[in-house]
Amino acid sequence: MPDARGHDLITLATGAALAPAAMILQSGAGVAADVATSAAAALVIGHVISGCLFSPDLDLDSAIDNRWGIFFFIWRPYTWAVPHRHFWSHGLIIPPLFRLLYFYCVVFVFLVGGAWLLGRLGIAVPDLHSRLAYWLRDTARDHPREVWAFLLGFITGGAAHTAADWLVTGGKRYLRLLGIRVTRDYHGHDRWQPRHVRRRSWGR
Repeated sequence: MPDARGHDLITLATGAALAPAAMILQSGAGVAADVATSAAAALVIGHVISGCLFSPDLDLDSAIDNRWGIFFFIWRPYTWAVPHRHFWSHGLIIPPLFRLLYFYCVVFVFLVGGAWLLGRLGIAVPDLHSRLAYWLRDTARDHPREVWAFLLGFITGGAAHTAADWLVTGGKRYLRLLGIRVTRDYHGHDRWQPRHVRRRSWGR
């Protein structure tokens, strides 16, 4: 299957193709040009973020979680819990949204925990977790088309990754039916190892 760089190129190429398609579809539905433009932008942004930062390959210790820098630990529980190439990581619709919800929950817990800890030290901080929830609610209420477009893009970003993996690995059998033999082994991509021999670590 493609490595991280290959998946990035696929994500960017499919995102570039989605932008004009989204504009054409919305224009045909009579959506105002400014709204159509902002929704198309939200779609592409969601697609790229999903494919490059919230990739299905967050289910393993890989180049993807390295992109989170010192915050790589956010994904350790997810990495430990989700088997690689499983429905919960490489499914087409639910897994991308699950990763987004997981990230929100982690941020929420950190904001609540940080406020509690600072409060124990006598430091008052704003209720950032409530402000975040209210901001998300207000954004969904005031810009529903853009929010739905972003979520759709988030789904397509993960789906593009999964489809590429399937075409390279699962598609081999169909290529053989056409007389095309793919001999390259992609099972070592991104330092992947079978689950029973993988060892998760906090270090790098």
